[in-house]
Amino acid sequence: VRMDLTHSGWSDIFFLGMDFPEGARVLNISIDLSVRGQDNRAPKPPVEAYLRVIDQPILRLVSVDLGATAEITSLAEVFDFAKDYLGLIKAAIIAAGIVPAGMEGADQPLSDLLEQLIGPGYGLEIVSKVNDIPKGSRLAVSTNLLASLIAVCMRATGQAHNLTGPLSEDERRLVAARAILGEWLGGSGGGWQDSGGVWPGMKLITGVEAEEGDPEYGVSRGRLLPVHHILGMGEVTAQTRQALQDSLVLVHGGMAQDVGPILEMVTEKYLLRSEAEWQGRQEAMQLYDQIVALLKAGDVRAVGQSTHRNFEGPIQTIIPWASNLFTETLIARVAAEFGKNFWGFWMLG
Repeated sequence: VRMDLTHSGWSDIFFLGMDFPEGARVLNISIDLSVRGQDNRAPKPPVEAYLRVIDQPILRLVSVDLGATAEITSLAEVFDFAKDYLGLIKAAIIAAGIVPAGMEGADQPLSDLLEQLIGPGYGLEIVSKVNDIPKGSRLAVSTNLLASLIAVCMRATGQAHNLTGPLSEDERRLVAARAILGEWLGGSGGGWQDSGGVWPGMKLITGVEAEEGDPEYGVSRGRLLPVHHILGMGEVTAQTRQALQDSLVLVHGGMAQDVGPILEMVTEKYLLRSEAEWQGRQEAMQLYDQIVALLKAGDVRAVGQSTHRNFEGPIQTIIPWASNLFTETLIARVAAEFGKNFWGFWMLG
């Protein structure tokens, strides 16, 4: 999954990134997780996806963490996202091209499609699993689970060069694009940074101005999709990465809310060019540069101070509802408990 040190005021919303590409900049980190005190094992991948061939001409979809299973025998069921809790897997199957989007409404039996794909009498079982992450974690769990499902479908159908190991850069970009498509198909979606878990380690994700030859050229100032720059060890040292990891206490505050209305308000305030919010966006862009520079310098304490300023300043200037009494009380109590060892607060997502 991913953590975002800064999203520069939700700048990865597609409309913002395409209208103001120079302001669309995110510092995004891929992470594994473990539950503190639960066991002494190393952190493990937060999401898992599996695919195997079965000897029935059906699609068997399983979500281990949701305890949901469906055996699909018709094309219509694949496109019925609201029927059960397996809409994410259905979106992955369509986005990966196993069931092409153009087959929605077709009368052809699903078994005919599976026969062309695998052979007569065979089908697929696709399994997803989220490992003990609460809903509304702000870690972009659903997006990266969707990307993982798409990637395993691509590997199984020869759309990726290797069955195991890292994806190539082109394959990562394709998986990210298809994950965004899958979110739109399923009726959810945030910005383009949520699929950042597809890329390893620390990365800068930035909007790009549309150029001649791009489909967006002449339509919008920026491209639909960003570019990803993975920060190498020469830019952020292993010692800095370890220091950042050692300084973090990741907490779920026990509250979650639908991010959709927040993103709508961000877009509305951008369109209206509201003065205070526009100044907040400019400050967020400056803090992005500052946090990147501090990471490269290895000053993790100052990074914490900058993320705290980002939360109290630009984020709440643009969207005051980003905080509430519960969050403020939590921060105050932690700051009191840690004393001089409290370096700052970092709001995810």
